[in-house]
Amino acid sequence: MEKQFDRIPEHLKPQNHGTDALFTNGWMEKLTRTHISIPVIMHLSIVGYVSYLALQQHNVVPFVLFFAAGLLTWTFAEYWVHRYIYHVKTDKKWLLKIQHMGHGIHHQYPKDPTRLAMPPVPALLLLSVFYGLFWLVMRGYAIAFFPGFLFGYVLYISLHYMQHILKPPKFGPLNRLWKFHALHHYKYPETKAFGVSTKLWDIVFGTLPDEKV
Repeated sequence: MEKQFDRIPEHLKPQNHGTDALFTNGWMEKLTRTHISIPVIMHLSIVGYVSYLALQQHNVVPFVLFFAAGLLTWTFAEYWVHRYIYHVKTDKKWLLKIQHMGHGIHHQYPKDPTRLAMPPVPALLLLSVFYGLFWLVMRGYAIAFFPGFLFGYVLYISLHYMQHILKPPKFGPLNRLWKFHALHHYKYPETKAFGVSTKLWDIVFGTLPDEKV
C-alpha cells in the first residue's frame, strides 16, 4: 500500500544522508529505485539501435539535423518539466502526492543514489508516449529525432547523478553546472535554476540565479 502523508512542505530542507520509502509494499518500492547504470545502458542501447534504423531510411545530413533538433528539444523539455510539473504550485493533495513521488522525495534526500534517474519501467512507458507524439508530428522523421531526444536524456541523468554524488570539477563549465544545480536544491528550490544539463533555458526565461558561479 502507498505510504500515507498529508502534504509536501513547499520548502523542505534537504537531508544529505539517508532515504525514505514511497511504498510499504516491497516490490512496489523496488520499482521506484534504480542503479544509474541500468537506465544509462538501456537508453544508450535504444539510441544506438534506433539511430541505426534511422540511417537505413534517411541520409546522413537529415539524420544529423533531426538528431540535433531532438537533443535541443530535450533540453527544453528538461527545463519545462522540472519547472512546471516537478515544482507545480498547487494545494490539491492528490497532485502534491504525485509531485512528492516524482520529485519531492529527491529534494528531501538529494544524495540518495537510487533516486537520481527514472526507473526503467516508468521510463519505457513515457518513452513510448513521446515516440508516439513525435511520430504524429514528424511521421518518418521521428525515427531520427527520437534518438537525439533520448541521448539528451542520457546526458541529463548522467550529469544529474554526478552532480549529486561526485565533488564538482575544480574549474570550467562543469564546475558552474554543479554549483548552479546546488543553488536550486539549497537556495531556490521553487523559483530558479531549473536546468540541469544546461543553463540555456534559465537564461531565456529569466530564472538564472543572480549569483556568479
